[in-house]
Amino acid sequence: MRSYLIVLGSVLAALMFLPASADDGSEPIVLQIPQLQFNLDANLAATIENTQFDQMAIRISKNPQQVSYGTIYSKINTESANIVMTVTSDAEGILCKFDLGHRAGFRMHSGRNSVELEYKDQMERVHYASFILQTEEKAPPPARHASITPDRPATGKFAVIIGVAHYQNSGSGLSNLQFADRDAEGFRDFLLSPEGGAFPKANVRVLLNEEATAQNVRSAFYTFLTQAQPTDEVVIYIAGHGAPDPNDPRNLYLLTYDTKLDDMGGTAFPMRQIQDVFANVLKAKRVVTFADTCHSFGFSGARRGKKNSNNLVNQYMAHYANDADRAVITASDISQLSYESDQYGGGHGVFTYYLLKGLHGEADANKDGTVTAGELFAYVRDNVAKATSGNQSPMAVPGLAERIPLSGAALRNTSRSGTETPATSRAKSGDPLR
Repeated sequence: MRSYLIVLGSVLAALMFLPASADDGSEPIVLQIPQLQFNLDANLAATIENTQFDQMAIRISKNPQQVSYGTIYSKINTESANIVMTVTSDAEGILCKFDLGHRAGFRMHSGRNSVELEYKDQMERVHYASFILQTEEKAPPPARHASITPDRPATGKFAVIIGVAHYQNSGSGLSNLQFADRDAEGFRDFLLSPEGGAFPKANVRVLLNEEATAQNVRSAFYTFLTQAQPTDEVVIYIAGHGAPDPNDPRNLYLLTYDTKLDDMGGTAFPMRQIQDVFANVLKAKRVVTFADTCHSFGFSGARRGKKNSNNLVNQYMAHYANDADRAVITASDISQLSYESDQYGGGHGVFTYYLLKGLHGEADANKDGTVTAGELFAYVRDNVAKATSGNQSPMAVPGLAERIPLSGAALRNTSRSGTETPATSRAKSGDPLR
């Protein structure tokens, strides 16, 4: 398995970046596409007929005197879009107009698109809204019977595994999780097994609960992973909370053990730095990312009075899958939670429970002894949706490198020694790990 397995797992039990300061609906924010005669309320998703339009607007139904135009900030598909936005006002409030053809890269594309907007009122309170636009065209599901032709064996294996179930400041508005640490431990055990690639213990950095401080997480990404070379395998698994900064929803964070909700900028790990790790730290070419996240419902009081919110993790993760040797699989779709319960193997998140069952062999659809990224996604997607009655639907970001081997014979046969090692038992006892 020559791949970077970034499992942004349960830890991101919140990596479902729901804005903590999302608009509460008292002052409606509506996206409008005149050419399609289409309107969409804040923090909702909808299917559009096509992407053949170049004009779009977002209306803020608020007294223009109560908003400084300089605080209005927008993104289209996670990229700053102020350069194509003009702001005017009329009797109904503020109108932000977007000329999508003014600069390259801002037109809507087939598949899923995200639009975000935020502003500050006179009291310096941040208002945020997001919109998801999905065309009817859907990417074909990953193949269940992908063949395996590894180019060359990995010369080294490195992993960073983070699992935070208990937070130092849990009494200050941040809720603990139940099983994020168990999820991380289960994934660690899989990587150390022969069918998981038999990672050397010295090359696996595990940060659980109080060990997962902001400083230690940064050191793991920016120092430890510099050892990995282009032909090496890198695995990253994260389980815990992830969320936008309540003071500025534009900034998304992985919440570490010592995070303070009122000071995320100084005490949490910015998700934009994970993008930096991929671009400027990691030398290895193959990357697989799993995001098992719990949504920002994990923060007590974070969403008081909010009924709707979009989960934009897939949009942001798409930046990580920017070449043919990378894959991103997330635990749930927009506007969904990621569930954890003691009914899954004695206590796991449902996504990681089936992730590990699949990696231990159940996802091997063509029975060739190896589980590929495509096979694993198909297995996890179907079983998680069934287990949650459709309330949680794992997603694969476009560009999934389906043929990357993730467990089984291909990893045993391409170990550094070049010899096959015996397979381990599927589970130590009881139910398989999620």
